[in-house]
Amino acid sequence: MAGIKSDSRDKKRKKIIETAAKEFVKKGYQRANINHIAEMSGIGKGTIYLYFKNKEDLYIQALRESNDAWMEKAKAIVESEGDSLEALVELLKLDVLLGVRHKELAQLWITSFFGDNRHFAGTAASVLQEYYQLVEDLVKKCIEEGVFRDVDPVVTSYMLLGFSELTIAFYDTLFRQLGDVELVFAKIADVMLNGLKARQDREVKPASSKKNVSKKARGKPPANT
Repeated sequence: MAGIKSDSRDKKRKKIIETAAKEFVKKGYQRANINHIAEMSGIGKGTIYLYFKNKEDLYIQALRESNDAWMEKAKAIVESEGDSLEALVELLKLDVLLGVRHKELAQLWITSFFGDNRHFAGTAASVLQEYYQLVEDLVKKCIEEGVFRDVDPVVTSYMLLGFSELTIAFYDTLFRQLGDVELVFAKIADVMLNGLKARQDREVKPASSKKNVSKKARGKPPANT
């Protein structure tokens, strides 16, 4: 009997979090109403406080619990995959697949960094740190194994995660026409990991690093003809 009650409580808690994510994304944290969240979750207005202390606690726990669910799957990938590059690809793929399939929670994360809810950016970054560390550790292994050239692992890790989040954010509006999410991810992963260069022996330098044009030359007007 205790197990049944526990399952029922877990299901209600999950329902509240999913409903809250929709409300926070649609209205923003400030305008979201905890009583409305309770009503849409099918529970009494006072009952929601048996699960969460207040609206802020509900928001933070939505971030934490969605991250915990992703981390469980992410750690399983890292532990089961012997190849560092394959593990990294599967980890990024997991991020994209879960983000597209659980849109409200993914949008909650995105708005926590860039949207109406960005005053939770510090909290979101802290919660995300464990997942980020998995990515960075794999990037470092790829560098040590010679799979990647000697790039900055921190910049590279954030760049890879950024591409994943952009895929999630724009899949429905831009990428769906290209195919299902796994196909779209494969295309983006190809660009991320193999680059744009046709010739692998040619290093492309950023424009700012070119030194063959002096400031004086750039400022000199063309000669009259």
